[in-house]
Amino acid sequence: MNLRDMVGDPETLTPFELDLDNELVTHDPKPKKARAWVRYNGRPMRVNVYVLAWTQHAARVRWVNADQDRQEAWVWQFAVENTAWVEPS
Repeated sequence: MNLRDMVGDPETLTPFELDLDNELVTHDPKPKKARAWVRYNGRPMRVNVYVLAWTQHAARVRWVNADQDRQEAWVWQFAVENTAWVEPS
């Protein structure tokens, strides 16, 4: 993964895919560290994330891009790996 490839806005699941009117959303008051696949312009990238919320099928994740901007997206649950990571110093 090259952080410089994180250009623009990440892709996120659509409202149709999320179906939040019919899905229970759980919000984590202390988001957990994980690894997740996110996409920029169709290009998959595996990044260190915090899991902010989830449904039965999707997870809302946050990470920091190369410009040190926080970004968020909804991704499919199977794109998230429950693996802790160490924050850079």
